[in-house]
Amino acid sequence: MSGHILIVDDLSINRTILRARLQAACYTCTMAATGREAIAMARSHRPDLVLLDFRLPDLNGQDVCRALRADPVTRDIPVILFSASTERALRLQALQAGADDFLAKPLDESYLLGRIRSLLRARDARADWDATPALGMAEAATPFALPDQLAVLTELSGADDPALVQAVQGAELARLTVQQALRMDPALSGPDVILLAPDVIQAQGLQIISDLRSRAGTRDAELCVMLPAGQDLMAAMALDLGATEILRLPLDADEVALRLRAVLRHKRCAKARAQAVAVQLDQALRDPLTGLFNRRHLVAALWRMAQGQDGDMGPDTGAVLVLDLDHFKSVNDRFGHVAGDDVLVDVAARIRHSLRKSDILARYGGEEFVILLPGADLSIARQIATRIRDAVQSSAFLSNLDGGGVRVTVSIGVAVIDAPKPGQGPDDFARTTIDAADIALRAAKTGGRNRIVSGLSAMA
Repeated sequence: MSGHILIVDDLSINRTILRARLQAACYTCTMAATGREAIAMARSHRPDLVLLDFRLPDLNGQDVCRALRADPVTRDIPVILFSASTERALRLQALQAGADDFLAKPLDESYLLGRIRSLLRARDARADWDATPALGMAEAATPFALPDQLAVLTELSGADDPALVQAVQGAELARLTVQQALRMDPALSGPDVILLAPDVIQAQGLQIISDLRSRAGTRDAELCVMLPAGQDLMAAMALDLGATEILRLPLDADEVALRLRAVLRHKRCAKARAQAVAVQLDQALRDPLTGLFNRRHLVAALWRMAQGQDGDMGPDTGAVLVLDLDHFKSVNDRFGHVAGDDVLVDVAARIRHSLRKSDILARYGGEEFVILLPGADLSIARQIATRIRDAVQSSAFLSNLDGGGVRVTVSIGVAVIDAPKPGQGPDDFARTTIDAADIALRAAKTGGRNRIVSGLSAMA
C-alpha cells in the first residue's frame, strides 16, 4: 500500500503532532502551511492522500478541496478535511466540495488511521489496473445520478429510516435479509450499495462485513455501515474489514445523501473502467478486420473442448475445419487490397451464417479460417463444410464492380479432434490438431480446389 501523505495545517505544532502519529504508522509525510502551497505541492508531489485543515490563512479547506477536484492531475487524490468546529454546515460544505471525510478535532487516532487505510486501499485497487489514457477515460467526470441498485440489509420488518429514504431521493431501496444476501446468485446483477442496518450489526457483529466480502454475489458491492456516533474504534474496525463508508446515527438525510453520492460515483467509475478493460480484452482476442476470434482465442477454446470444459463434451468429441480461399491473391492483384479486405469480411459473414450457435469461427491468418465444431463427428463436420462451401460460391462478391463482381471458392480440410497426448499443452495440442486438418486442406488444394477433404476421402 502506498503511504505518502500531505499534511496541511497553518499551525506548526499541529503539523508536527500529525506527522509524528503518521510516521509511527509507517507513512511518509510532507507538510504545507497554506492552501495555495497545498495545491502546488499536491500537483508536484502527487501524494497518496491529503489531510487538510478547514481553516487556513489564505484559502479555506473547502476551496482547496474544490481546486484539487477540478484538476485532472489531483482530482483522484483522497482528501480528509478536519476542523475544530463540529458545525453541521461545515461538515456538509466539506462533503459538497468533494472531501472523502470530515473529522472534528481532536482527531481520534484509531478512526483516522482506519480511514486512511481504507481510502488508500481503495485508491491502490483502482491504480492497479487503471490505464486511463489508454482506455479513453481521461475526460472530465460526468454528472452523477443515483441508480436504483441500493439495498438495506436488515432483519426487521417495517419502514426504513425516514432520513435514509429521504437521502436516496426516491430511488428504489430494496430490503435484504442476511440469508438472502449471503446466498445471492453471482450471475445476477446485485446491488451497487448494501447499507448495513444497526440491527444486523448488533446481531451479527462486524463479522458480517467479512462474510459479505467473501461471497461472490456481494464481494463487489459497496458496504455502508450504520453506527452510533462516538463508536470510532468500531468504525475503524469496520473500515479495516472492508466497509466503504460509515453512516453515523442518528442519520442526517443531507449528509447521507452526500456520502452515498460519493460512494456511488466511485462505483460507477469502477464499473466504467471494468467495462473498458473487458472491451480491451475482447479486442485482444479478435481479428480487427472481420471481428472474428483470433488464434489466441482459438487455442484456448480448442483446449477447453479437448478437456471437456464446454458443457457435456469430453475428449474425442468434436471436429475442426481449416478453410482457405482459392486463388485469393488474384483478387488482391486485380482489385487491390481494400477490395480484398471487403471480400474477406463478406466471406466471414457467409461462413458465420452457415454455422451452428455452438461453433467457434476464427481467422487464422491471411485468407485462412479455422472452425471448431463441438460435438460433431466426421459426418456432421462434412455436412457443415459443404454448407460453407456452397454459401461462399453461391453468389459473386464485389457486385458493385464492373463485370458483375468476382467469384470466390474455398477449399476445406476436416479433422476429428483427438484427446491430448500425455504431457501435451494447449499450444502443442492446437498445432497437432490444426496440422491434421491442414494436411487435408493441402490435399483439397492439390486435388483441384473448391473441395472438402478429410483423411483419405474427398468430396468434390
